[in-house]
Amino acid sequence: MEHIIDPKFFCCKKLTFAVPCYNHENYISECLDSILAQELNVPFDILVCDDASTDNTPNILREYLRKYPDKIKVIFLEKNGGNLHTLNTLFNHIKSEYFHVVDSDDYLLGAHFVQKALDFLEIHRDFMMYAGNGVVLKNGSFCGYHFVKVILGLSYSWSDVFKLHVHWEPQTSLILYRNDSILRREFFRAEQTGNKVLLRSYGGESLYILKCLQSGKMFLSKDNVAVRRILSTGICCSLSQVSFRILSALGCLSYICYDALPECKKFFESLFFWQYSCALKSIYKNRGNPNFLTQEDCDSLKEIYRLLPTADLDWSKLKWHSSILVKCFYKARTYAWLFCRQMYRILFRKEIV
Repeated sequence: MEHIIDPKFFCCKKLTFAVPCYNHENYISECLDSILAQELNVPFDILVCDDASTDNTPNILREYLRKYPDKIKVIFLEKNGGNLHTLNTLFNHIKSEYFHVVDSDDYLLGAHFVQKALDFLEIHRDFMMYAGNGVVLKNGSFCGYHFVKVILGLSYSWSDVFKLHVHWEPQTSLILYRNDSILRREFFRAEQTGNKVLLRSYGGESLYILKCLQSGKMFLSKDNVAVRRILSTGICCSLSQVSFRILSALGCLSYICYDALPECKKFFESLFFWQYSCALKSIYKNRGNPNFLTQEDCDSLKEIYRLLPTADLDWSKLKWHSSILVKCFYKARTYAWLFCRQMYRILFRKEIV
């Protein structure tokens, strides 16, 4: 049974900070303190959903409830439901005009970015998201920034994402969203299907960001918004390179087969061939090692082969996308294009910078 929150708690709030949480006893306090430190001129609330943590996280959250009863509310799930269920539980309670999802192992930098983002979205109603850069810590050590600087200070539309072959996508802790209940309903439906592939596809922020871009643009500021932690126990960090490629290929294929974004089939087809070809190369290189693939890798490959007949892919593109030289060419061309695009916008004031 889930903890029920009085709806009056959300009345007249402009902004909600949503915090999905699971077994982050070492990080949750820093996360919540960074949110409470934000200097805002609008009322806001902090909503945490604890996905049945088995460490000391629930006790820490109860202490914050005691200290900040007018600011923080916590939903304690009795059974672990996974990331999508946690997000949907949070989405079901968000009634504010704007929301910011902050992962419980991340924390916000400074005290002014969120207010700056709110001011921007209040003025520019055609924008759905305001995002910034992130400082990345891998197992506690600084390992760079989420974005290369050349793509910062620009706005991005739906068409931009599919024209530019570049790592543009923000992580959810770096984004302030304009609330859209229609978009959230798709995530509720995804959970109700019970399909594991679809659940995995909707489980992260990638699809939500793409759906938002269908409704409006995103501005990517030059500010450092948050610290992102990549932990050895995290899903992505604990995966081998081939496991990551296989899961990425399966995700792209599921977008195609389940019509998550039907108008972007060519984009996901291209991405699928890239990831799938990389996975096949790794498998071939390690063909002499019988334990190279995990059971999950094998299950994911079986799911790929099950879905392939229904995907209607253009297999003539596989050889093209598997060429390393072609990938290097596209990367060089992309960054040169982005540099020229940014300079044009600055010189002729075509976009907000």
